[in-house]
Amino acid sequence: MKKGNTGGLQRDNAAAMKKKSLFRMVKPYLFLLPIYLLMVTFKYIPFGMAIIKSFFNWNGANVNLFVGLDNYIAAFRDITFTKSLVNSLWIAGADILIVLTFPLLAAELLYAVKSTKKQYVVRTAFTFPMVVPSVVIILLWKWILAGDTGVLNNILTSIGIGNLAKPWLGDSRTALGSIIAIGFPWLGSASLGGLQFLLYFGALQNISKDMFEAAEIDGANIFQRFIKIDLPMLASQMKLTVTLAIINAVQVFDTVYILTKGGPGTATITPSVVLYEQGFTYRKMGYASAIGVIMFAIIMVLTVINQKLMKNTESMD
Repeated sequence: MKKGNTGGLQRDNAAAMKKKSLFRMVKPYLFLLPIYLLMVTFKYIPFGMAIIKSFFNWNGANVNLFVGLDNYIAAFRDITFTKSLVNSLWIAGADILIVLTFPLLAAELLYAVKSTKKQYVVRTAFTFPMVVPSVVIILLWKWILAGDTGVLNNILTSIGIGNLAKPWLGDSRTALGSIIAIGFPWLGSASLGGLQFLLYFGALQNISKDMFEAAEIDGANIFQRFIKIDLPMLASQMKLTVTLAIINAVQVFDTVYILTKGGPGTATITPSVVLYEQGFTYRKMGYASAIGVIMFAIIMVLTVINQKLMKNTESMD
């Protein structure tokens, strides 16, 4: 009897341990379950509905007729939408160039500062504007670039080159460039500069000091060290910043809508502005859904190309 009781206890203990082990495995996912539910409710379900509704003539209320690919065909025949895609490509090219230069240069210069306290002060000064609402920054630049009383035109006039003054946001030749220039020197916003600066600076701090000491012993100058050590070790961060720049360029909305609403004409129109106007002004929700799906496809294609072309950071012993 005792041996039987012992065997039963062992089985009960094994079952209890198995339940505890299973609970420990499931427990982390239970904490994440609310996040997953929110993501499914507010991201994946609406996105799935947008894909479905992109095949319908839908006004968001009482009109809901299946039209197949007509919305997609109409989008690519729409001169305004195709112009918005061209503008997005220009913005994407400029944004990629920006995130691969200015934040990287700022991170390198700050890393060269030996004092930890000075590094902290400068880093805080660079990143503090990130907490300022983007609308405030955009409106500030609207005041700077204003045609009549703008700060930029007043400066040009005061230094004797007033002939260069112009309505920067009202001229089709300069409007898109002015939109791209918003936030110069591009270190004060999370989407374009600030976050990238922190990524680069954090990666530089994680590079082994032994590598820099070895390069110095070998007689490498600052430029050689930058090419041979810094850039290869920052490859993953550079790939990420390019991906973020692509997403920002295709989805940019607030800057354009607040400053120009896509004008003058279609000089600064972007896909997000077209989507907003078609969906909420003209109530063409099915057509707007198709534009959103096209934007998603463009971002996916460009991201995959970026992932294939740019290398990851290679480990160096």
